[in-house]
Amino acid sequence: MTGAVAAMEPRTTEAEHSSVIDVSAIVVNWNTRDLLAQTLASLQAYGRSHSLEVIVVDNGSVDDSVEMVRRDWPSVRLLENEENVGFTRANNQAIRVSSGKYLLLINSDALLTPGCLDEMIAQMERDPRVGAVGPRLVYGDGSWQRWTAGRAPSLGSAINHYWFLDRLLPGAPSRGLFLARDVRESFETDWVCSACMLVRRSALDEVGLLDEKLFVYMDDVDLCQRLRDGGWSVWYCPEAEAVHFGSQSTERVVTTTSTVALRAFNRYFARRNGPSAAVALKGVQALGFGLRAIAYWSASALRGGDVRLRSKASAHLTYCKVAVEPRIER
Repeated sequence: MTGAVAAMEPRTTEAEHSSVIDVSAIVVNWNTRDLLAQTLASLQAYGRSHSLEVIVVDNGSVDDSVEMVRRDWPSVRLLENEENVGFTRANNQAIRVSSGKYLLLINSDALLTPGCLDEMIAQMERDPRVGAVGPRLVYGDGSWQRWTAGRAPSLGSAINHYWFLDRLLPGAPSRGLFLARDVRESFETDWVCSACMLVRRSALDEVGLLDEKLFVYMDDVDLCQRLRDGGWSVWYCPEAEAVHFGSQSTERVVTTTSTVALRAFNRYFARRNGPSAAVALKGVQALGFGLRAIAYWSASALRGGDVRLRSKASAHLTYCKVAVEPRIER
């Protein structure tokens, strides 16, 4: 189901609910029981200054996540799927039955911190045309995640990212796909990460739900683009901070997640920018990943065959191969 189709479905409006529930927090879970418990605890601890409902959608977990929610969190509304129906579809299930003026989409591996939700809501209330707000995301050790926000995928932003030009160009906080530096003042951006994103219900009513053609990844970029196309603004609010555990980037090697994310990006890029730009992107990515692979192999050799650097070289060689593979529509 595309966002355009979803927009035509009947949904309750912000006006019907704004006096009852401030925020509907939606958590999609798939076999992350212990992390989910921490997420729910953070919502309970740091969402209490607002009227809050919490909805968990479980995508066929087999790790006793459902039993844990039923036992330990009786006030949480639980929606159960027999299988993993995908991130976007599961979020849409919860959105359709939610009641909040605002929708907090938060991953099961993310935590609110004190004041995070308050700051995001304050940003919303300063301007009624703000459609989405994202906080500053950090790892569990407090280090900043640069993919917390960024620029819309275009050939220019892709070149800046894959060729490291965004790291070299001073000035704007984001010239590439992700933030180039740890900005500490709020600013309007092209997209914010759905690991923790506050969305205005009335804006979603206009532009439609998450695009269910995107099983996972790029859902946030797509939603923010549609919001901006519809005249809404998207804001990065670093005064708010959320913890997003995710994968520790310093230890990453080739994983299924990495290649799936790259393929999802390339499909979305082609859909948004057209076939000619998609062909050009292959060259941009192949050169970028290829040069990085060579750099890591060389560094490994200079350090006596450093295993970690050699692993990174192999990873980027894999990414290079994925970049030039025939595009598969989904």
